[in-house]
Amino acid sequence: MVSTALKPISFLATGLVAGALLAIASLVSHVPTGWIGAGALITWAVVARRRWTALEATNGLEPGAPERALWLRLAGTALVLGHLVTAILLAGNDLRVGQGNTLAVDSWTLVTAQIVAALLFRGDSKVQDERHAGIAARGVRVGYATLIAVLIPVIAWLAFTPPGARVVLSHFVIANALIALLLVSYAALLFVQLVDYARDTCSAVDDEQTSP
Repeated sequence: MVSTALKPISFLATGLVAGALLAIASLVSHVPTGWIGAGALITWAVVARRRWTALEATNGLEPGAPERALWLRLAGTALVLGHLVTAILLAGNDLRVGQGNTLAVDSWTLVTAQIVAALLFRGDSKVQDERHAGIAARGVRVGYATLIAVLIPVIAWLAFTPPGARVVLSHFVIANALIALLLVSYAALLFVQLVDYARDTCSAVDDEQTSP
């Protein structure tokens, strides 16, 4: 059961690392890599949905419809976030189209792939079960709390740091950093919801094993 609870952590970490590696590979090779991540995300979405649908009909403990949609959203969000943060750190103000790299195009390619993959789960996102309301509410609270926690230091820095100390970061870089922070809060929202689903699944399995 520990592996079930840890799955959201490993899943998030894998997505972040994959996105970062795509950005690094693009800078090193000067070749677009967004299509690789896009293809992998869409392929995973197709395979995972078929597998989960079959297993749900078999044992009822595999991800249900609301949870399946969360896994897809976390996969895409982690991939885009890992890529964006790495691109900001390595390219900075050159994270633009026409600046000698494909990072901007790659980032938009990954975003497009997430939208395409979401179409495969559009029916699942509309389904709710008896657990959904409580789990969704907790995720939203954590998402908002995370957003506030990461924005307060940035706001203080922008408000009170002397202009000369902020010259290293252009408005373009700051704007992209703020987008990354929004993605961080959304990833926290999804992560907490998946952890809650994992706990609920563990409890269901324990009850089944202890029942006469």
